[in-house]
Amino acid sequence: MKKIIITVLKVIILVFLFAWIVIVFTDFFRVKGGKDPMFCISEETKTYNDGTNYICHGLGYKMIKYNRSCLTATEFGPFIIKERTCE
Repeated sequence: MKKIIITVLKVIILVFLFAWIVIVFTDFFRVKGGKDPMFCISEETKTYNDGTNYICHGLGYKMIKYNRSCLTATEFGPFIIKERTCE
């Protein structure tokens, strides 16, 4: 009985891990293709004098789209990446 429970737990963990990988790669390839991510937990737009930064927080990752006079770029990475500054 104990082996069955452990096997079921392993399968459940693998299913969740596979689903998370699919979510991350889906958003990564959407961002790489110039589209907005699908699975944002929270979105935020910061406005500056010279433009805006659009930030999307996902499940363990962050996407930042810079639309400023000093920087026009898109970053996709782990949730700990920091915003670039124009200094």
